Amino acid sequence: MNQLEESMRRGLGGALERVSVRALVQVDSTNLRLKEEARAGRIRPPFLLMADSQTAGRGRLGRRFVSPPETGLYMSLFISPPPETESGKITILSAVAVCRAIEEATGLRPKIKWVNDLFVKGKKVCGILAERIDQGVIVGIGVNLLTPPGGFPPEAGAAGALDKQVDRGLLAGLIARYLLEGLEKIGDPSILDAYRARMPLVGRQVRYVRDGQEKTALVTGVAQDGGLMIEDENGPSVLRTGEVTLGSEQFAQGWRREEAQNE
Repeated sequence: MNQLEESMRRGLGGALERVSVRALVQVDSTNLRLKEEARAGRIRPPFLLMADSQTAGRGRLGRRFVSPPETGLYMSLFISPPPETESGKITILSAVAVCRAIEEATGLRPKIKWVNDLFVKGKKVCGILAERIDQGVIVGIGVNLLTPPGGFPPEAGAAGALDKQVDRGLLAGLIARYLLEGLEKIGDPSILDAYRARMPLVGRQVRYVRDGQEKTALVTGVAQDGGLMIEDENGPSVLRTGEVTLGSEQFAQGWRREEAQNE
């Protein structure tokens, strides 16, 4: 067992005995690797994999997730959720689990942009990609811990980093622990409450795409299944797929206002 795997086990704590862990130096993608292993019958859930770097990390909508070595946490957790669990609830649970782990490990308080991006001080520091396969669900999580030398490439958009010295293995274990604990009570309203409390979009204007056209709407809440409740010129509706856009400066302003209120 290498040092990273030992740290992962420490973070898992009480969930240790039922979780298999593996830490690798480099992979194409932690999600792809676990899909291959699961489909071949070589692993069973729950299984936690992390890597020091990825050569083909992916985010939602097929976007590349920049994964340089030594600066980020790149992990995937293979889980077996209860039957008929909506994908939206798994993503919400995952976002809350990452927030809780970051809060515990660093004292920072990330905010969530629907549906699966985490921001700190107006910059995106984490992306989450949950993928269903016949054998279960694989949740891929990438956290920018440190700003890479020379900064993030332009394709990374409004990317930022925690810029905290963090034990990557420990953080991965914490995330997996909170995710697995939440999975046991996936229908508990406290999970959605925790998500809503960390998502500062309600009452703000966002842009989204529907039927190939960009539209503007007011966010009014988060539905029970994780959909984003909005209201535009056509009245109220719920977004369950796609993504919304809100300028990072608005996120930064909202973050600063909330931090000031909590002082």
